Parts: sequence; C-alpha cells; structure tokens
Amino acid sequence: MAVPTRSQVEAIIAERIAADPAFRDTLLADPRTVLSEVVGFDIPESVQVVLHEESLTQIHLTIPASEELSESDLELVAGGADLWASDCGVFCCDW
Repeated sequence: MAVPTRSQVEAIIAERIAADPAFRDTLLADPRTVLSEVVGFDIPESVQVVLHEESLTQIHLTIPASEELSESDLELVAGGADLWASDCGVFCCDW
C-alpha cells in the first residue's frame, strides 16, 4: 500500500468527519492515533502531531520546512526512519 499524500490524508479526514461528526471528537482527542490509522503506519514519538481547527475568522496555513536539516533530523534520516513526505516533498505532520 502506498503512503498517502498530505492532500489525500486531509481529504480522507474531511470525508470521515462529514460521514461521522463524532469522528471529529476522536481526532481532537487523539490526533496521533487517528493520523497513524489514516496513513497506515505508526507516527514516531519523536514527531509532534499538532491539530489546528479552522474557523470562519481564522485560517491556518502550513509552509514547507527550511531546506536545512537539524542534527536531530539528520539522525532520523541516518537511522533509516520512514519519513512521511507531503505533497511538497518535505516531512510535515503539523496540522
């Protein structure tokens, strides 16, 4: 099974919320578990999963990470971590 793109994950989550409004509460209560279920693999504990809920008066945008890798990022890559790439090709799970 291929790893879904960020856009695909967002669409899956939006569809599940539309079909089952209680799913929103589950997502808000435990975003790491729900995200892991949607993407099909466990999100490493070293990755912070942050959920932002938009409103009519507030919009959240995610920008790509800088091209420079930190020492901890380099350690993850050197260790062979399975990093989830977004549509922009940058590892990012912060929504």
